[in-house]
Amino acid sequence: MRNLNRDQMISLLQTVREGFLAMCDEGRPYCLPFGFVFVDGSVYISLFPKGRKWDCLKKNPRVCFSAFAWNAGGNRWSSVVVEGEIAEVTDLELIRPVVQANMLKMGFNPAGGYLERRMRFYEQALAKPDGLRIMQIRIAHMGGKTMAAVAGT
Repeated sequence: MRNLNRDQMISLLQTVREGFLAMCDEGRPYCLPFGFVFVDGSVYISLFPKGRKWDCLKKNPRVCFSAFAWNAGGNRWSSVVVEGEIAEVTDLELIRPVVQANMLKMGFNPAGGYLERRMRFYEQALAKPDGLRIMQIRIAHMGGKTMAAVAGT
């Protein structure tokens, strides 16, 4: 096993689509899968402000987020773990590059009005107490590892 350097960690976070958000629910661990993007040094996810995850995040914003990927040959994995605090993003000008990055990551072309439609959706969602939220994980620490799937390969 070896450490990933910062560029390798960022590359993984920019290409992998899913990761896992770990929280602490009054002393009990709680982990959920999320789609995410990495923009300007932060991890962003979207979620609805309800349920156990929302209750956990309101009580304790300290989180851990992990993403991993196999190489093309399926014989080596790499992972990144970030630790930090999560907060809701309410400024539409900060939401715009996150939405655009997500569209590009998912293979959508932001041209042709789609980005503007998504931005109107988020503007309307922010006005609703139960609307979809964009959350930013401000990274305090980031580490990454890579290893062959079978020892000795």
